[in-house]
Amino acid sequence: MSGLYERSVRAALRAYKITLSPYIGQGCRFRPTCSEYMADALIQHGPVAGAWMGIRRICRCRPGGGYGFDPVPPKGDR
Repeated sequence: MSGLYERSVRAALRAYKITLSPYIGQGCRFRPTCSEYMADALIQHGPVAGAWMGIRRICRCRPGGGYGFDPVPPKGDR
């Protein structure tokens, strides 16, 4: 099941990057980008915790917020 879940998340990320991302713009202040962070968090931490981590990251991606390298923390480090 986890293989199907991971493939689904990666497919949704690809679909977002092809359809919506060009219209929204490339303004992410972090690496990996917020959409890549969300996908990695969902895969590593599951749908509930991963979504919460991704939403918090998107809220930090604003003027006056942080920037730079900010990877998804390992499962035990939240």
